[in-house]
Parts: sequence; C-alpha cells; structure tokens
Amino acid sequence: MPLSADEIKLRALAKTQLFVMDLSLADAPALLAAQLGGTHPKQSVVWRDAESELLVHPARTRVRFAPGFVFVELAVFSDQTGNDRLVLPYKIGASPNEASLTAVSEARPRGDATLATRWAEPVTQLVWFALLRCGEVMLGRRRTKSPLVVAGVYTLGRVLSFIATEPVGTDALRRYYTEVRAGDEPLDLSLLNRRFLGSVPLRRNPTR
Repeated sequence: MPLSADEIKLRALAKTQLFVMDLSLADAPALLAAQLGGTHPKQSVVWRDAESELLVHPARTRVRFAPGFVFVELAVFSDQTGNDRLVLPYKIGASPNEASLTAVSEARPRGDATLATRWAEPVTQLVWFALLRCGEVMLGRRRTKSPLVVAGVYTLGRVLSFIATEPVGTDALRRYYTEVRAGDEPLDLSLLNRRFLGSVPLRRNPTR
C-alpha cells in the first residue's frame, strides 16, 4: 500500500532536518530480542527483581506498530503462573515534531493480573530501554562524520523511526534560552524537542 501524502510529507520533513533511521516491523522483533539480555537472543534469560524471578524468551517477542504507538508482546514464564505473555503498549510520538526519548505506558502490562502487577514497573522500563537501545545499535552500524546520539523516536505506523543528532550540552541550552529571552531567537518548542533532547526517565500513566 503506497504512503499517504501526509506520511510522505512527514517523512521528508524528518529526513531533511535530522538524521533518521527506520526500523522495519520485520526486523524489529529480532533486534529487540537481542537487547533483552543473555548472550544469544534465542536463549532464554532470567530477570530478577528482589526475590522474584521471571524467565523471558526473547526469541518469541512480537512487535506491532500503530501511529504513535508501539506494542511489545513478551513471552515469559514464572513458577506461579507458568507460561504466559505480557503485552506492553507504549504511547510515543506520531510525527518527527513529537519525537522524544519518553513514552507513556499503562499502569501494568496486559496479561495475567498477578504476574502483570508484580512485574509492571521493572518489565515496562526494561522493555522500553531495550527499544531505545535498538536505535543505538542501528546508529552504531553507520559511519558518520561527527558523533551522533539518538535523540528521539516516533512512528507513523509502518516503521519505528529513530532520530539522531549531534549532542547538545547545557551551555548551548542556556545560550538558546538567553537569546529567546532577549528576543533574538523565536521560541520553537518543536525545534527544542528535535535538537535538545536528553535521556530522561520513562513517564508512566496510571490507568483508572
């Protein structure tokens, strides 16, 4: 199915302003599985939190994209629940201007209630940071003239797009805001979002 006019416009906007790397749906499960721990993505790995253990099967990971959303289905095993699957939805940017390193998640993954409640926080964070590492791996495979960092992620629904840009220090931020206050620079929040992002913790949105 061909891209819509809006999708073509958004993709062109992103590629002309910043360095964008697209992770296809076909490649996403394997790359994400490699970031979930263990020496080989086909081997199961044990996640520990306090006295609890969760056996994770990275090779059985499933991924789905929708505009502004990433869904990760994780195959797990615990002594209390046996084999099960946890589904983790992440709300992320739906356009280049909304790209960031944060996501909004549900209060707990979808799946067995006991398992989801016990592992909600560690699993949600571990999978999210594994998704971000996918962008770092893709960036590491490329040769660039200057150092770049992953500054944001978004999806139009077909691929997961990582934005890379040159690192920006706090001094540059201070100068920018000084110029804004002096009226020499327009306050463009979308520009700040694209160029001046840092690595910030996952924001979680409790469900009611």
